[in-house]
Order: sequence, then C-alpha cells, then structure tokens
Amino acid sequence: MKPKRSAQSLGLLALLLGGTQAHGQVVRYRSVDGSSPKLWTAAQVDTFRQVMNRRGRPAGIAFEVVIRRTITRPDTVIQEYSLLGTHTPAALQARQQGLDGFIGQPLPAFALPDVQGKLVDSHHLLGKPVVLNLWFTTCGPCIAEMPTLNRIQREKAATGIVFLAMTFDNSEKVRAFLHKQPFTYRQLAGAQQYCSQFATGYPVTFFVGRDGLIKKVLGGLAVATNPHTQPPSSADDQAFYAALKQIE
Repeated sequence: MKPKRSAQSLGLLALLLGGTQAHGQVVRYRSVDGSSPKLWTAAQVDTFRQVMNRRGRPAGIAFEVVIRRTITRPDTVIQEYSLLGTHTPAALQARQQGLDGFIGQPLPAFALPDVQGKLVDSHHLLGKPVVLNLWFTTCGPCIAEMPTLNRIQREKAATGIVFLAMTFDNSEKVRAFLHKQPFTYRQLAGAQQYCSQFATGYPVTFFVGRDGLIKKVLGGLAVATNPHTQPPSSADDQAFYAALKQIE
C-alpha cells in the first residue's frame, strides 16, 4: 500500500492512545533521521522526547514528536517521526541579549573537516566575508529557515561570501539528514566543542567581516508558516539581508 504522508504533531496522550489500531494492527514508531531502522513503542518515543527536553532546557528549547509519514501494513502501522525543538519566548529574548555580546569579537579559530572529509581552516578565511550558521538535525527552527538560507546563498553566489554551516551532530547523521532536507551551505559536522562556546541555543548565524571580526549575530528567522504542521513557505529575510550588508 502506498505510504500516506502527514506532518501531524503528537503529544504524549495521542502517542499512548495510538498503540493499537482497528483490525488488530500494532502501531510502532521509527525515526526519519536515518540513525536507526529499529521500531519503537509509543512509551519509548516519549522517553526519547523527555531526554531531549532535559538536554534542551538550559537553552530554552522544548521538543515534541512530529509525525512525518504513516506507512500502513496488514499487521502494523509505522509512524515515521522527528523530534523537533522550538525556543520558548523568554529564552528567545534572553538569547538575543547574549548573542549581541559577540559583536566586535574575533570569530574563534577552527580547523574542521566538512562532511566530505576536506579540511576547513578559519585562518584561510581571513580577507573573505563569512556567514556561519550553527544548527542541528532535530532543531525545528533550524529546519524551518533552511529554504530561505539556501535561496539567499544562491542569490549571493557571485559575491565571494563564504557560507558555512556547523553542527555537533556527526557526519553520518548530517549526510542522512541532507538526503531528505537540502541545506546547501558547506557542512562541518562533529563540532560539539566549538559550538559549545556559544551556548545560546540554535539556530544562530554569525556574520563575519573580512577582518575576522563578528559584525552581526542573528537567531532563527521568523517563518511564515508553522514548521510542525506543514513545510514553511518562507521566512522573514530582512534582518538577514541587513546583516549581509555589514560584511559585503
């Protein structure tokens, strides 16, 4: 039977009530990020959600289960899910205050391989304007702004701006994610130690001038649609364009 696609958001109650279907079908859950083909029960998935909430709490991020696709088989209904995080309003305000503190400082040096294994050394970026986006694969706001980030990169292809993306997720997980969700910045993975310097939540984008100094820092872009119910159609890009003018 052809898979039925959906992007419906589930709470714990819906998960627990969804353990069985009519006609004796069993409901199981599988992550869409490619990390494991294993099928999980509703209770196990909610445990994963609680673990992510504990990890995200210091950054003001709350996670929920989002069903991306439903596959119906004669004896089993498989719900393919993502755990997506969003910032709380209080966290957003406090976070922007923290981000502004980086303006005027040098971007910390790094030498990291991209997901193809080629080294990227920040010392070689001096003299070039750089946009550095920090994200991770289950970050709802990160995913929501990606179509807009991709579009702006295409528009600025001839300007010499270097567009980089960095995450603490490993290369294998990033490659699996990119197979399903395009993000066209050059990808640096496994950068947990580097990303932890900024402890301000995700996503965050640094705009770095040719002198290596941070000129502007932005949190996630406001999207025009709800990323938990449908793919976002667009994001508010005015602040991003204004930041680019400071480094072009």
